[in-house]
Amino acid sequence: MKTYLLEEMTWPEIQAAMKNGCDTVVIYAASIEQHGPALPEMTDTILGYAAASDLAKRLGNALAAPLIRPGLSAHHMCFPGSITLRPETFRAVVEDYISAYVHHGFRTIVLASSHGGNFRALEEIAQQQSEQYPHVRIVCGCSLEELDAALAEVEVLEGLPVGTCGGHACDWETSVMMMLNEDYVRREKLQRGHVGALTEELLHRFFEDGVMSVSEIGVMGDPTGADAARGIRYFQYMQDMQEKAVRKHLMEWDKKSAISMLNNSFSYW
Repeated sequence: MKTYLLEEMTWPEIQAAMKNGCDTVVIYAASIEQHGPALPEMTDTILGYAAASDLAKRLGNALAAPLIRPGLSAHHMCFPGSITLRPETFRAVVEDYISAYVHHGFRTIVLASSHGGNFRALEEIAQQQSEQYPHVRIVCGCSLEELDAALAEVEVLEGLPVGTCGGHACDWETSVMMMLNEDYVRREKLQRGHVGALTEELLHRFFEDGVMSVSEIGVMGDPTGADAARGIRYFQYMQDMQEKAVRKHLMEWDKKSAISMLNNSFSYW
């Protein structure tokens, strides 16, 4: 059985993979939160497992850690069933993941998220943990701003109205869910939510005042025309962007490390 998910492997299989050069672990953070009337609370978890496994495969020398979930979802707590962790709890869990994988000998750790509320915290944690483990490459995937820009770009590529891919239970998420497992999608419950450009003011309301202040049904975008074929294209596009971002950040880490070593060498002499 070929898998990139650590939790599906035995310890001898993990040990063998590491001996064969697998020194990278991909850690995705997800959520358990509302996704409108048509998608389940575990939507970000399903998407996260698919994204983590695919990214590990793309990187070539990587495995994917068990997903971290719940995540930071305070802005969804106005809907029944959503769960949020306290920021300090989330940070502690991510730090414990990193500590464990450093202990086991992984030398590159990639932090990424399938949920918008986790991005900022992961970036801060990566910075702090890089200082604690200077010999380990700890980087993040794409930023929330890059994701929002990508959603706007795919709308153009697919010929969709602005705001169709609003980022939450939208055409993008629903189409990818259809691609992964259409049984999770309640097609008869698909409804248009808030449709419009993801402006700075809108995102501020979304995160600070709660999703319901923007959309009473918890949907950002229009999923009513979603389909699995478009989900394949969405997933490929987003994973291409994620891989590009990770490789860029790893190159930047290597460059910074090389300069630091060179400076230390000059200081020694």
